[in-house]
Amino acid sequence: MRLFTLCAALVGVALAAPAAGEVPGLPGRPGTLIIVGGGDTPASVQQRFVALAGGPGKARIAVFPMASTQFDEEAQEVMAELRKLHADPQLINLDRQDAQTEATAQLLEAFSGYWFLGGDQNRLAATLLGTRALDVIERRYQEGAVVGGTSAGAAVMTSEMLTGRQSGERGDSPPIARGAIDLGKGFGFLPDAIVDQHFLKRARYNRLLSAVLDRPQLIGVGIDEETALQVRSDGRWEVLGKSYVKVIDARGARMTHDRKHLTGASNIRLHLLPRGAVFDPKRARITLPDGG
Repeated sequence: MRLFTLCAALVGVALAAPAAGEVPGLPGRPGTLIIVGGGDTPASVQQRFVALAGGPGKARIAVFPMASTQFDEEAQEVMAELRKLHADPQLINLDRQDAQTEATAQLLEAFSGYWFLGGDQNRLAATLLGTRALDVIERRYQEGAVVGGTSAGAAVMTSEMLTGRQSGERGDSPPIARGAIDLGKGFGFLPDAIVDQHFLKRARYNRLLSAVLDRPQLIGVGIDEETALQVRSDGRWEVLGKSYVKVIDARGARMTHDRKHLTGASNIRLHLLPRGAVFDPKRARITLPDGG
């Protein structure tokens, strides 16, 4: 099935590929990230993604389902929703061997958007890290392509990624302690942050706070369901969708640790960002939408 999917996609690219040297639907500047916290992706977020990928009739989007072993229903729903927006989505189901081939590298050149479905972010990382496929996606992002994902496809966007594993107590409310949360290597599109998804819905404050206090140089980003963070080409972050993004900034914090690895901290900055808010991570400045 995987080989059939790849071959079918290659045929589609051969029929619709742009002329040599042409970048399909891209503005010729660094790209954009659309990072969704899980749940249903709002239509307005999908529309933004398609617009950034070139717009209706031009957007060509690769949809990656590898985070899940049972992806058919979600993948087909996403494909149908993108087609309603007059985009051209293609399902690209790769294993690690596929991701290393020249054929896959050539296939991925032709897209203006790349979307990662939910499931287990560790599966995505194991399949794509260090491969030619991810090299192409990274380069296309630098050329102006839009990259996005939901749930596991959100968590994997950072350089240091929440794996979902934790020591000691289990569940979504571990103690706030050093070494309590396991971090792995992610794709690195958003290198100065750690992203957690389903944030308010699953009350993942302790998990993200522990991870940030272990890595205070990284900004914690908790994205709720049906909500997205757009990382713009100017470096600013904009909130889209229906709920909130919480930002935990410990870059100026003072911390202590006891023998049981419990953490004390002061001067941690917490920002609650609704739809329309913009955060500048370099200057730590926030623009909130008008209250009226």
